[in-house]
This record gives sequence, C-alpha cells and structure tokens, in this order.
Amino acid sequence: MYHLPARIHRLRALCSALTYVLLALACPARASVNASAFFQKNLVIVGASYAEEWHTPLLPGYTVINNAICGQITSDIRAHFERDVIELKPDLVLIWGHNNDVIRSTAENMALTEQKAEENFQAMVEQARAAGITPILVTEVTLPIPDTITEKLMAVAGRLLGKTDYRVQKNTAIKALNAWLRDYAQAQNIKLLDLEKALASGNGTRKAEYARQDHSHITPAGYEAITQYVVAQMT
Repeated sequence: MYHLPARIHRLRALCSALTYVLLALACPARASVNASAFFQKNLVIVGASYAEEWHTPLLPGYTVINNAICGQITSDIRAHFERDVIELKPDLVLIWGHNNDVIRSTAENMALTEQKAEENFQAMVEQARAAGITPILVTEVTLPIPDTITEKLMAVAGRLLGKTDYRVQKNTAIKALNAWLRDYAQAQNIKLLDLEKALASGNGTRKAEYARQDHSHITPAGYEAITQYVVAQMT
C-alpha cells in the first residue's frame, strides 16, 4: 500500500480550511451548509487484511485514512505506528487486528503470542495518547463454524477422538484477546468497537454469510454490517 507523506494530508486540511473561509466571506449561507464537512475529524485505520479490505468507509463526521496492511501482526502495526499514524497527526486512530497473531501461532506458543499482542496494544495506545491522538480499540472477528447437523456431528466425533477443531482452537485465542481488550478498554476509558459481537451468529462464532470461501476474510455483507455498527457507535 502507498502511504502519502504527512505533509500532503496537512496540505489537504489547510486547503479545506481556506476553502471554508472563502465560502464564509463570499456566501455565508453556503458556508453554513458546508460547516459540518469542515469540522470533520481525521480518523486513521491501522491493522491487517480485514481492516485493509474495509477500504475507506463512509463514517459521518470523519475523514478516513486507511493505512492497514495485509499480512501484518500487532508487532508490525506497532513498528509502523509512527509512520502510519503519529506523523499524520489525526484526531483518532482505530486499531484493529490480532487475527494474524493467533493464526500464525502454534498451540504451544499461544500464551506468549497473546502476551505479546497485549503489550503491542498497550504500547500503541500509550504512543497515540502521548501524541494527543484518541485511540479506538477493536475486537477481532472469529472464524465461522456453521450451525449445521454436519458440523455438530464432526464436533462430537472430534471430541471422542480427543481432537480439537482448528477453528475452535483459533477462536479460543481470538476470544481470549478480545476479552482482554474489553477489560483493558474499560480500565483505560478507551472506546471499544466490539466486532466479535457485531458479527456473531449466536453460536459463539461469526455468521457464515460474513465470511468468504476461505472461511476467514470478510464478505461485502460483512463489511456493510461492520460499517452500520461502527456508524451507530461513533455518531
């Protein structure tokens, strides 16, 4: 993904401000109509492919810059945080993405993976706040497990054989980090967007229609549901 230099974003903001001033001088009535656009807040999104494929959602009251990058883990997001967030000087940053941390980890290393992800979230929140940027945390979506007779029979067979479904293993870790994010956000008075619950099917996993054929990435319907949820939470 190509990232515009911070000075370009600042120049755009300055141009918008000058435009509004000129409108106010030339046509006060028209300027009042455009005032809401002038006073929009700048929001940067960081994360991995789930966040990247959300593109630039229409969120009333916000100008969105999506700097998420496919394949990133929280350590990568943290490593690029200065470039992708701090240098742009936005009003808010939406931090979404520990899916890859979990997917790439082994069961033996999962506890360490979760601990590292927690440290990365804390570091990014502190870095944002130190720069006067409001952080927003996001819970991760789970892998879907359709609520069908076939799936239920497979689950029973797996338990009898002493095996745990791959999706169950990964969802357990995803949910553990989501629970930590909820507790951390509450303790730190940080806004949390709970996408796990927003896309939930009722059986503890994501609705099947919100996952593409790879059973991971999000469908257009899923992104529509996410946008509607986020708009309701942020307006």
